[in-house]
Amino acid sequence: MAGGAERWVRRAAEAGDSDAMAAVGQILQDRWDLTEAEEWYQRAADAGHVGAMVNLGVLLTMRGEVAEAERWYHRSAEAGDTDAMINLAGLLADREDRAGAEHWLRRAADAGESDAMVNLGLLAAGDGDGAAARRWYQQAADAGDAAGMLNLGVLAEQHGDLAAAQEWYERAAEAGDHRARMNLGNLRGRRDDS
Repeated sequence: MAGGAERWVRRAAEAGDSDAMAAVGQILQDRWDLTEAEEWYQRAADAGHVGAMVNLGVLLTMRGEVAEAERWYHRSAEAGDTDAMINLAGLLADREDRAGAEHWLRRAADAGESDAMVNLGLLAAGDGDGAAARRWYQQAADAGDAAGMLNLGVLAEQHGDLAAAQEWYERAAEAGDHRARMNLGNLRGRRDDS
């Protein structure tokens, strides 16, 4: 942000504009001035800025203050922020609260968040429920999510459907997923060796 614009944003933040407070926090975070960024996120979050609550949660998580981060994620998730829902689900999963993690992922997925769909697929796959995993990955892929496409390729490959695996890896690679490119190369190499 140009110096003049940054000064204007900082003046607006100092005057109490919560959007400007969050913007100043982001500017400072981008510069790795995390202490001052946290102060501005805290001010914006205290003023009810949902995005600042999520960013504050991220900084607190990085610092290991998980309980406080969870509080901010929860508040933001209750306000409908899907990033907060996914971050909250991650914290809950880390402490093995599967039901809580799944609850927040489902809310985010219901709001159209494809990352949540992929994560729900991963949970289902971890439980050995390949059909549910496939449904979640398909929903994510239908939304254009490269990770959903990649995971559909992995499932297809695990079930010996190499043509479908190649198709999904190609689609994921075209969508920019580097892991799909590696899987595609490995798959082609194995097929050439056969």
